[in-house]
Amino acid sequence: MEKKVLKTQNVEQKGILKMNQKLRRKVAQGMVAMQSFAVSYLLMTSNVYAVGSNTSSVDAFITFICDWLMKIGGIVAMIGGVLFALGWQREDAEGKSRGLMTMMAGFMLVAIAQAPNIFGL
Repeated sequence: MEKKVLKTQNVEQKGILKMNQKLRRKVAQGMVAMQSFAVSYLLMTSNVYAVGSNTSSVDAFITFICDWLMKIGGIVAMIGGVLFALGWQREDAEGKSRGLMTMMAGFMLVAIAQAPNIFGL
């Protein structure tokens, strides 16, 4: 009889352990959901409006710099084009690649100088 009682106790203990595992999983899933909600709440951004900000002096400086960047970029791109043409004349692969790189750098400067127009400055 003692063996039957022991077997019954073991079966009951296993059932309780299984319930505990299911409960633990549910609690863990709930905690993950709650922490995800808390983190997303903390990361929410609020809109800040700078209505009365006076940025005219900075805007004038950015406009001045961008004008010069466009001029310098155009000159660098033109020099790169000349180097590329000379590479073709001499049939020099390194000269061609150097010319193309210089020309691309000039066009990148022009593109960077156009960036304030995107933002309405």
